[in-house]
Amino acid sequence: CAKLSSSTQQTQQEILRVAFLGQFGNDAASQILQSALTSNNVNIDLCGKSKQHPSGRGYVMIVPDSGEVSAVISPGSNFYGWSKWGVKNPTDNDQQYATALLTDDEIEQMISPHSLLQLQCEIPDLVNKRLASAANKLNIPVILDVGGEDRHMDRELLQCCDYLIPNETELERLAGHYTDENKDERQQGDDKIETTVQQAIDEIQPLIGQSLHVPTLMQHAKRLQKNGANNVLITLGSHGSLLVRKDVSSILYQPSCPLPSGSRVVDETGAGDCYRAGFAVALLQQQCESSRNASDDDEVLLHCMKFGSAAGALAVTKKGAVPSIPTL
Repeated sequence: CAKLSSSTQQTQQEILRVAFLGQFGNDAASQILQSALTSNNVNIDLCGKSKQHPSGRGYVMIVPDSGEVSAVISPGSNFYGWSKWGVKNPTDNDQQYATALLTDDEIEQMISPHSLLQLQCEIPDLVNKRLASAANKLNIPVILDVGGEDRHMDRELLQCCDYLIPNETELERLAGHYTDENKDERQQGDDKIETTVQQAIDEIQPLIGQSLHVPTLMQHAKRLQKNGANNVLITLGSHGSLLVRKDVSSILYQPSCPLPSGSRVVDETGAGDCYRAGFAVALLQQQCESSRNASDDDEVLLHCMKFGSAAGALAVTKKGAVPSIPTL
């Protein structure tokens, strides 16, 4: 799915409008999903519907005492239903495929009314690349949630994304698809980067504790940046989040937000999604309030990380993916 957000200013009150772009299935589950989205004022006009494929499914297993989760994804229509976008499936008719392909101009028209594009890895890479490329042409910020299928991402997609957001496990898997090219070759600015990294490690490691190894996180993030990534924002669950800015110009750490008084972790389903959505909402709000690019200000980005952390903390206190999503 792609989530497109636009923000307008009316009587000094910010109004956030969200549009969802995905492929609904040919079953009753798609009606339930559409109803859940529209009842929460999410625009689904850009969505398609697959005649050949059922809706995708996510099977979530919860540890009752801790709320920890693991999930198995069955992709369905939202992975296989993108023929119109140029994704070839075995069941496609060649002639229909040839005549139904969306043009780049049409994709740009889809996203031009919006102020931010958020992508994830449960749809084909080609769709993500076409959307991200169009957003770049229109100077629309792009956030890519790495959750979903474990896959290699080519340099073109990494370069198109302003923020790459994996958790620590996804970061390790994604970085493992690349190598440190010219590892022994020194480049201009390397000494400054190494100093920035070491200072960050010295400051952040005591805050996180020994359960996570900050030098390894930094190594993975730098590898992705050498292969095209810009800002790498790593979510660390109860340990907070870590943002390695483009070219390692700075490294920001935000501790996790405490749970509301009297609350406990009930279900971690959707907590990472809520963090990413909260970060995106805060980024848009800050962009509306300032004449500067919000992404240029470390203090603004720390605020966005804190906002995302608060959204994730609220999400874990309730059961279910949709019922646990906090509202403004």
